[in-house]
Amino acid sequence: MTHPSNKRASVFDTPAYSASEAACILNTSANTLRAWCFGQNYRSAAGTPKRFQPVIQPADMKGKLLSFTNLCELHVLSAIRRHHKISLPKVRESMAYLRSKLGADRPLIDRQFRTNGIDLFVEHASRLLNVTRQGQEALRGDFEQALARIERDRQGSPIRLFPFSRTSVSDKEQPKAIVIDPRLSFGRPVLSRVAIRTDVIVGRFRAGDSMAEMAKDYGVDEKEIEEALRFEQRRTA
Repeated sequence: MTHPSNKRASVFDTPAYSASEAACILNTSANTLRAWCFGQNYRSAAGTPKRFQPVIQPADMKGKLLSFTNLCELHVLSAIRRHHKISLPKVRESMAYLRSKLGADRPLIDRQFRTNGIDLFVEHASRLLNVTRQGQEALRGDFEQALARIERDRQGSPIRLFPFSRTSVSDKEQPKAIVIDPRLSFGRPVLSRVAIRTDVIVGRFRAGDSMAEMAKDYGVDEKEIEEALRFEQRRTA
């Protein structure tokens, strides 16, 4: 008999996404995401070879593949990086600080992060960046908004992610029309109410089907179809 924790690991922690695919889902730079996950070689101003170490622990370092759990970590990280442009070395330093304080391997999605981890990160990053009190509040708000889009099970582990479908993360009207759930369509983006893949919707639209027709076929609001098209358009932009 398969132990429940093993079953969870096989679904939520299985390598399933390339860095490019994850970057499209999260609307972030593929090169930046690769550096966060797999590290990056570079040269200092003096020409000395350097190595940027990964910020998160990828599911498959050798195969360069990420899991759903990794996707959730990157979702939180990219939300604050996009607005505040915190340099990767400083992000890494703050992450190491968080790991030591929380005793968690994955502090960005640890259940303690929402309660006291955000303040720990903001406090540490503020010392590195010398940001204003207003900047600290904005940083905390971006974390909270990103975390609100991760659904968890009773044990506090992430099980569903509602990625941002609008270009601006600060858009207060960001709906939860699109969901990533490893138990649905192999973890590809789907409409949250009916589990229809967003790439299927955009394929039908390009073939000439109207939003009204698809909304009627799937039994959803036309606005949900529009959100799926917006999400796919942003992914392919």
